Amino acid sequence: MKTSKQIFLISINIFIVFLVSSCAKNKNNKTQLDTPQEGTNVETNTYQASLTGEFKKCYVTFNPVGYKGNHLFKVYTQSSTKPEYYWGFSIVREQDLSDDVYLDQYRIIYCKEFIFNGREMLSTGSTLLHYGESEFTYKRLGASEPTGGFHGREKFTEISFLIDGNLINDSTTGFKMRGCESFTYIQKSIMYREDNAHTEDATHLKTTKISDGGYFTKNIITAKDMIPMNTCFGSIVSISIDVAKQGSVDNKENTVRFNQNGKRKLEGYNDVLFVWNDTKKLSANIESKFSTYNMYANQYIWDTKRYRKYYRYFQNTNLNKGQSWSFETKVIFDKL
Repeated sequence: MKTSKQIFLISINIFIVFLVSSCAKNKNNKTQLDTPQEGTNVETNTYQASLTGEFKKCYVTFNPVGYKGNHLFKVYTQSSTKPEYYWGFSIVREQDLSDDVYLDQYRIIYCKEFIFNGREMLSTGSTLLHYGESEFTYKRLGASEPTGGFHGREKFTEISFLIDGNLINDSTTGFKMRGCESFTYIQKSIMYREDNAHTEDATHLKTTKISDGGYFTKNIITAKDMIPMNTCFGSIVSISIDVAKQGSVDNKENTVRFNQNGKRKLEGYNDVLFVWNDTKKLSANIESKFSTYNMYANQYIWDTKRYRKYYRYFQNTNLNKGQSWSFETKVIFDKL
């Protein structure tokens, strides 16, 4: 017969085996959670939130081959009213050097809504910025398409990426969920005419900063030769339907409901516009400032089935050789 001491030792050994087995299982589960899941909308945070539950205002993820084999930055900026909500911007390098497109440049292509649980960014399925131009472009007199950004005919010559003002020196190594206050990219580029000779039209300096629940973009163009402007879209934002069901230019007075009829809404000589969606509980405030013709710049929302595209522009003027214009746009998203 086994003594009571032997029975006690056997019980202890069984408990130790069980404990070791459980630890190994938990370790394996943790490894799976920490592994990035390709093709999903889940962003794993390898830098855990603090014990107080405070989240960083901004997180940055970089994949050097994440967009068609080129650079992809995902930048999450925190809602000012609901700290568990983040707006996830995708900044990519687009490259297509065919004569019809002729582009190699960085730009914002999307912004989507996420909830952060302290470990993962979980997509809600709502889009804030639709695929399209959300920074700057212009249309030369006689051209069939605008120049720059989404529309092409632009190649960068210099590019810098900064987290909290500190330059990212390594563009070959990816990283995930770096906590910070802000992300900025600064791009110098050449803009080209709509011809197969790729005649240089202007230099373009674009500074876009993502922080505080939105983004700010400043665009400066300097003519290399006189540019006859049909339309200069100094401020352009591809707001999604998820954000814009209604809109106003004067604190929700004279509210317009969008109905996807393809017409211009809220048109006028203004520099501020507010849109919102009560169902999705999302909103956007858009402000812009031009260095020239600011008082005479017209703004409107193009109400389409794809998006509610915001334009602020002026027309029929020349940008002379050596002359520079600058345009600033600030967009703040929020949770209602």
